[in-house]
Amino acid sequence: MPLIPPRFDAHGDGNVTGRVGRRWSGVSHGKLATLLFLLDNGDKTTGGTERCQDINTAGVTAARDALEAVLRHPRHSFRPVAEELQRRHSTLLNCTFFRLQPGTTAANMDVRKEDEALLTMVQACRSLGVDCHDLRQKAAKVQVKLGLTNQEVDGSFFIYAENLRLSRLCVDLTPLQVLHMVREAGKVAEAGLHIKPENLTATEGLKEVLFFYLIRQLELSNQLNRIYTDRLEVLLEKVGMKDWAVSLSQYPAESRPAGHCVVFCVRTERSGSQGEIAKVRRVFEHCLGYTLTVEEDPTQATLWDTLNRLQRPKYRFYDCLVVWFMAHGTHDTLKLADGTQCQRRVIIDSFSRLDSFRKKPKIFFMASCQGRNTISIRHKRGIPVTVDGVSEGFTGFSVLPERCRNITAVSYQMDRLVASATLPHHYAFRLKDGGSVYVDTVCRLLEEHPGHNLTMVLERVCNKIHQILFSCSEKFEGEAKQACYYETTFQKTFIVPAHVKDQ
Repeated sequence: MPLIPPRFDAHGDGNVTGRVGRRWSGVSHGKLATLLFLLDNGDKTTGGTERCQDINTAGVTAARDALEAVLRHPRHSFRPVAEELQRRHSTLLNCTFFRLQPGTTAANMDVRKEDEALLTMVQACRSLGVDCHDLRQKAAKVQVKLGLTNQEVDGSFFIYAENLRLSRLCVDLTPLQVLHMVREAGKVAEAGLHIKPENLTATEGLKEVLFFYLIRQLELSNQLNRIYTDRLEVLLEKVGMKDWAVSLSQYPAESRPAGHCVVFCVRTERSGSQGEIAKVRRVFEHCLGYTLTVEEDPTQATLWDTLNRLQRPKYRFYDCLVVWFMAHGTHDTLKLADGTQCQRRVIIDSFSRLDSFRKKPKIFFMASCQGRNTISIRHKRGIPVTVDGVSEGFTGFSVLPERCRNITAVSYQMDRLVASATLPHHYAFRLKDGGSVYVDTVCRLLEEHPGHNLTMVLERVCNKIHQILFSCSEKFEGEAKQACYYETTFQKTFIVPAHVKDQ
């Protein structure tokens, strides 16, 4: 549907009196620029299909062009931003709502880009205090269509966390800091723009336009995404924003719900398993604010059904995936409820490959035995050793050459942490009434350390568990210890979310 041409006042300063003006009247220029920024994901690789990626790139480019048009205007009219917002609003208002047969694969997977854009628009407007009452009824239908939970409906969901974080950063920056960052990045000269400092400080909203223009330019030139933020970190350090530069070295975690947690718990011949489920539910769902699903006595069909569910489009807006697996096992396999053996590595790799969680932390807690060995407590002499040598002749890259740099292709094995209850080929111990000692310790320490680095918490878990002496006469003689460990390919620091009650 074509837009009705808006009428602008004679001063050309962006104050409108036509249809566009009625829609956005009373909204500050800074909020308009922020709203337009929140509507897109600047990572060109986001999207399950090539078509979705093309649509995503087109939206980001259109927003970037609108911001650039404001910067090029002699009086910095905000008309281009208002027009782009109005175009998107009209498209969403007039698009036809339809719903396929519930429960089918098509209904689960074939979600139109307009559905996502509608929910993003409504929640972005809500977060900024901008009225969008005419879209709410249609948005409510889409929420039902996508099967959103109450947590997903009420939280800051369907707004990408990296956008929320950068919008907060923009608030803390001064206009002159933004101008200095843009000049350092070379984006002003590159685009032939001439921004006067006095205009930047005197014109409300121009700081936001310039900063978000910089972000979109970096993203479209493959120099910035949610994982690779070092270019932006360097710019922030140059304008004295070191705290923010440190913050960007952490995984973005602005959205609520904070993440999604899946619990696979085999209860057969595992005393205390119900207590394990209760502990994980209390910590991840009620304390940390994750959505949580529990699969008791899983079979192979359960695993693949869960994988299919996590491919639904709504999971692209989650910032983290946590998978708990509680079962009997060996070093290579896990025993499912129907007695079949599933390869431990196959489970981890399968969930790591989910497109929805690409460039996002995927955390696996494997609460199972890995064999029948024990760490016996005996006094032995130490083996004489020498220190490792140091390799000479290579000092590494202090600055990575541009020809060697790529931030678009990311292996599924990256951004992953696998935490195991015990060492390979060893027992993991469980109390008859309380269940896994490992599950109990992890949950207790996560609850006690919100806002801490996850790997630091896991170090504490290792420390606590290895202090305990275990005795199990039917399995081994004497006393033994348990040693848990974790392996990680994290590219950023993962911070344990703040408690829901503290938010």
